[in-house]
Amino acid sequence: MRKVVFLVVLVGILGIVLQYNYGTPGESIVDRVRAKAVVLDFDSLNPETTPAQIQQSWHHLHYTCVPEYGPLGNHVCWAPISDFNAIEARIIAFFFRDGHLSVVRVSFAPENHPKIFSLLEKRVGPTQVFGAKRDSYGKNIGGWTRLLGVVAVNDQVGPKQEALVLWLSRDQVLKKGLGI
Repeated sequence: MRKVVFLVVLVGILGIVLQYNYGTPGESIVDRVRAKAVVLDFDSLNPETTPAQIQQSWHHLHYTCVPEYGPLGNHVCWAPISDFNAIEARIIAFFFRDGHLSVVRVSFAPENHPKIFSLLEKRVGPTQVFGAKRDSYGKNIGGWTRLLGVVAVNDQVGPKQEALVLWLSRDQVLKKGLGI
């Protein structure tokens, strides 16, 4: 009997470790247990913010920080979250370029897209379409131009697509988007 219990416990631990190491970030059992709520006003974000300031502001999160080689930045700190502004969420990622905040990315399950879209429209106003069919799924990207950046979100997502909200710093938009 002891061997059976030991074997079951060992298989359970192995499953948790494998899911944590190879599962989708933010969805593993470990990530969900460690996830904390985040309240964030996009208008409070500043392109001059450093990784240390982000980690100090949301010190209760469990960050993974690594080099990033892509258009959003050259360094990223991400953390699993339980909810974002009272809406169930998965991950928040802070991207930095040359030590300064360039993009904030928040991911949600597809069923939460209408809630986050509605929340943003209530707080910021009617959305503008930034271009027809601009994402990889052929959906429109809408959003709001703010003083220090742009908040962008798909106008709709499919049932198996991740719902995303992006804040792009004005510097990111000017340099990468407009080439200024």
